[in-house]
Amino acid sequence: MGRGRPSKSEIREKITALLDRLQFSYGYEIYKHYQSIFDNATARVIYYHLKKGVELGEFVTVNVERVVGNFSWGAETERVYYALGPFAKTRQEWWKKTADLNLKPNDITYDWGTEIKNQIKILKKEVKKGGGNKKRLINKCNKLLNWCKLKTKNPDLIKQIKNIKSFIK
Repeated sequence: MGRGRPSKSEIREKITALLDRLQFSYGYEIYKHYQSIFDNATARVIYYHLKKGVELGEFVTVNVERVVGNFSWGAETERVYYALGPFAKTRQEWWKKTADLNLKPNDITYDWGTEIKNQIKILKKEVKKGGGNKKRLINKCNKLLNWCKLKTKNPDLIKQIKNIKSFIK
């Protein structure tokens, strides 16, 4: 077994179930839903796992919005909106718990093609560097390919991912 802390997290799995249901959401809204559905976690822990999830490709940052108001910390705040990334994973039991979640419509649109290109670039660097075994890299290619097909039907992006996968083999 490898050294250090494992990269999986039950909190991130629960956040993944929430984001799967909400599609797009910002940190404080995720925190509020997390508090109402799951066990206690501080806002700081939720924000940590959102940041860590972005690093791992489990979540993607889709929008940053400045909101003006009368907050205890000042006159404005920054809302960072998140969505599910290509490497998100959760358990069935968390999806069941979020089934009754009340949704409000989001008016956020996002260019998934740009995000997929960024993920392809990261994957190419990892393959070029020789990071990890072939099985893990092929698994990442498959997840990215499935996510790409879900988000956009761009044949060029799909072809790029398939080329990376065939290069690994």
